[in-house]
This record gives sequence, C-alpha cells and structure tokens, in this order.
Amino acid sequence: MPPLRRVALAFSLISVAATVVAPPALATGPILSGLAKPVKVTTLKPGLVQYRYKLLVNDDGVRRTQTLYKIVWSYPSTRIALHSAVLGSVSNGWIRENPISSWAQWSQPGGLVAAINGDMFNDQFPVGEPDGLLVHQRTVYDFGWGGPGVGYLPNGSMIMGRPKAVPALLKVGAHSVTVGVWNGKPLHDDQIGVYSGTSSVTVPSGFVGFAIDSTALLNLLHGSKAGFKFPSGSDVSETVSGFRFSVPGGKHTDVNLTLGQLAQCPNGGCPAGTVIPMPDGGVIALAKTGSIAATGLAAKVLANAPIGLAVDDNGWGSVTDTMGGKPQLVHNGSPQTTLLSYVDPWQWAYPHWRPAIVQKGTVAKGQGWMVLVGGAGAVGIRGSTFSRMLVQMGATNAMGFDNNSSAELYRPGVTPVTAYGFEREIPAATYLTFN
Repeated sequence: MPPLRRVALAFSLISVAATVVAPPALATGPILSGLAKPVKVTTLKPGLVQYRYKLLVNDDGVRRTQTLYKIVWSYPSTRIALHSAVLGSVSNGWIRENPISSWAQWSQPGGLVAAINGDMFNDQFPVGEPDGLLVHQRTVYDFGWGGPGVGYLPNGSMIMGRPKAVPALLKVGAHSVTVGVWNGKPLHDDQIGVYSGTSSVTVPSGFVGFAIDSTALLNLLHGSKAGFKFPSGSDVSETVSGFRFSVPGGKHTDVNLTLGQLAQCPNGGCPAGTVIPMPDGGVIALAKTGSIAATGLAAKVLANAPIGLAVDDNGWGSVTDTMGGKPQLVHNGSPQTTLLSYVDPWQWAYPHWRPAIVQKGTVAKGQGWMVLVGGAGAVGIRGSTFSRMLVQMGATNAMGFDNNSSAELYRPGVTPVTAYGFEREIPAATYLTFN
C-alpha cells in the first residue's frame, strides 16, 4: 500500500472592493448539489472571506459527500499577498520538515491569515526536498525539475507555467559573464562578485573593481548551483549565484547597466588597493585581473558603453515567490482530466483530500482562491474530478499541491483542517497575508 499522505486543505479566497460574494454554481460538472449556498461564511479580514460548503460530488460514478473550504480575495490588492514558506532550516537543498503550525509559531510571519501545504516532495524524514522550483523572497531554495509551478506577485495575483531558474548572463562584447558570488571574490575568469550593503570596497590583490550604477543585479534570483559551463565564457564547470526566471516559449528582457568612470581608475577597472565608494543606487563588482570579465568590463567603461543583463522572462519580473505543483489542474479554463507521465498514479487516481491555488481572471485582474476539499474518514476525490469541479466553480487556472496526508488548511488560533486529524511534517507551504 502506498505511504500515507495528507492533502493540504484547499481554501479559496475571493474579495471584491466592497463586499465578497460566493460564486454561483455552474450548470454542469461533477458537483451535484451544495455549491449554491455555503454552510458557513467567515470574514477573515476586509476583502478576505472563507466559505465552507457541503457538497455532493459524482466522483467518476461514485457519489461522495465532500466538505470544500475556500478563501477568496480580489486582486490587484495593496494589502493581500501570497507567499511560499520554507518550513525549516536548509542544508544542501534539503529542508527540515515541520508542521505548518510550528513554522508559524517560530517565524511569526507578519499579517499571516492562512496557509496550505505545498508541493510534493522527496521525504527522507526529518528532511525533505520539494519536487518543483521553490523560491521565497527572490531566493532559490530548490531548483526543481522544470515542471509546473505558480509564481506569487506582491499584489495578491499569481502566474502559472513551468518556471525554471536559469543563470542570468551579462553581455560583455563577444563573451558572457555570470554572477559567481554575492559579497565575495569570484573563482572563475567569466564571473564577477557583486557587493552591496557596505559603504565601500577595497579591491583585493589579484582583482580589479568596477562601480555599477544600477541595482538590477540585486534583483536577480539569489541561489547557488554548480555544474554550469558557458562556451561564450571560460567553458569550465562553475557554480553560479545569480539567476532569472525562464519559462518555455517565454522571452526575456535585457536591461542596460551603466558603469561608473572613476578618476582614480583611468584604465577602466580599479586596481588592487583602490577604495571604491558604493555608488548611490548601485553595486560594486570584482573580477579577476586579466580575466574575460575584467577585460570586457574595462572596455565598456572606456567606451562609456553599458553592459546588457538578461533578466526574467516577460510576466515573471515581479514574481517574488514560487511553489511547484503537480499537475496544473486547470489551464485557461480547461480541466486536466488525464494522468500525465510525471504524476504518480496513486496520487491522481485515488480519492484523496486535495488542495489547490486557483486564479479566476487574468494576471492583471481577478480573484484568488485557496481551496481544500475532502470528506469523512480521509476519503476525498480523484484528481480528474477535482479539476472538473474547479472549472465548474469558475476557475481559469489552478495548481494542485501534495494531497492525502499532506493536505492541510491552517489558520492562526484555529484547529488545522487535515484529512487524518494531525499535521504532517512537511518542507514547504503557501501562505496568505493581510498587511
């Protein structure tokens, strides 16, 4: 028998400018009754409402009574936002597993309203590794496998796709350069070390320094991953620390970075021993003396020419957090009704408790929902049924997270809703704030 899993409590959030109303049931779908009128409505915060429904569902020919939780809000919002949560300490990509309630107690996230469990994960208790891309506050905690994921924007909106964190390349003549380290000395000829948060940097022996009048480098995704080789650079295996979001079929933007010409550095780069003051709204970069990076940057300074930096693919530039999922349950209003090759058949075909993050509308304007559905005795519904239920309720896009024993809806001061009556220890979650 497959290992016990707990599905995160799916709750859906909808808010409108003045009042929040439950979306009406649509004419067709697996929900047979109960959607027209919730059994309980709870206003959590202004514009944030939780609905609880008692539904009769046709789950591929089996009638099941299910409870559906839904927290709903409208976006764009200046006060409501979604985030990913790393629930414990991180070591070499593995995250210490914790219940959501324990994380909430020790991390004290500001404005926490609710949380649900996150992505499927490789469980090697007491640590776990999420399957998909996990980013929190522009820092990459797990690089994932390039599968489905949802990006959270600071205005309560979201964007879904198959995001990857790929190295961000700086263009210096015919060569490319990467960020090798933050606030440190780069190891390779085609890398720079980027300094910030200090008043000045004294260029160390064996390096040259440059003042860059832009903070675009700081807005890159921060992380660390080894094994990259760049034929347009040194073509050696190296560790990269600066990344950008990339999605299949996406197009990235290039931004121009202006290099400062310092009087004490007439040859373009500032030699060892030079004290470089931190430029206002800028950073300081170090490169190895005589390297591809140093030569290319110095030439740009002397030519008074900017350097190009590849940043996030269009639509992903404002994303602060991501959470992987399997699968995307709804795509542009169409439900996922068949088993995909990368989804565990046990997760998909059995009647589990199931969570989701849902979008009704567009990235620019719409409603967000956190949804959890499940029934008595830890009996839920099949994956295809859940997808069709969400479309019946009006979903445009929806991302599914880990189910069965991982499923949980957490709210501060309220008993967590779970399939088996306990909180599973997991590595990651999605949480909702009101500030």
